[in-house]
Amino acid sequence: MSAHEITEILGRVVEGHKTAVEQLLPLVYDELRLLASRQMLGQGAGHTLQPTALVNEACVRLLGPSETSWESRAHFFAIAAKAMRQVLANHARGKRAVKRRPPGERITLSEVASGDSPVDADLLSLDEALTKLAALDERQSQLIELRFFGGMTIEEAALVMGISTATTEREWRMARAWLAAELDDHGSEMRP
Repeated sequence: MSAHEITEILGRVVEGHKTAVEQLLPLVYDELRLLASRQMLGQGAGHTLQPTALVNEACVRLLGPSETSWESRAHFFAIAAKAMRQVLANHARGKRAVKRRPPGERITLSEVASGDSPVDADLLSLDEALTKLAALDERQSQLIELRFFGGMTIEEAALVMGISTATTEREWRMARAWLAAELDDHGSEMRP
């Protein structure tokens, strides 16, 4: 199915047609699963969230009640990448919260064994840095999100953002430099 046809179905989803969601999911699920698998590559071996669960959580956010209207197939996947980033960050925060229970509170052996991996800490540092970058430069933050979490090329990101490829390349260099410096201050390392 063409990108244009998917965009039409996305429009019907936004309009509230229930059958449109049923039409959409088989068309985008494999690509969402691939996107989730890419995001999960950097996660530790003990990570408890699987790509399928990540896709399902993102779909709940994407296709649930919201004010989002997707301009295109690429825009949909950009928002999906952001939703997946939020799910991963929330999952890492939840694991961190388990470690900070009040003294004397019971904790299971499986919770102790899973621990908080350095990857979770890196993910949280990246999420915090992107939030800080968004306050300084929303476009650069979006670009990092599209490239790092969405796996988009410079050309795809330029199309989604509605800017030229040259501008996208320039913004990418600046955003990566800022983010690398920010993460270096936190002792984290970015691996785009």
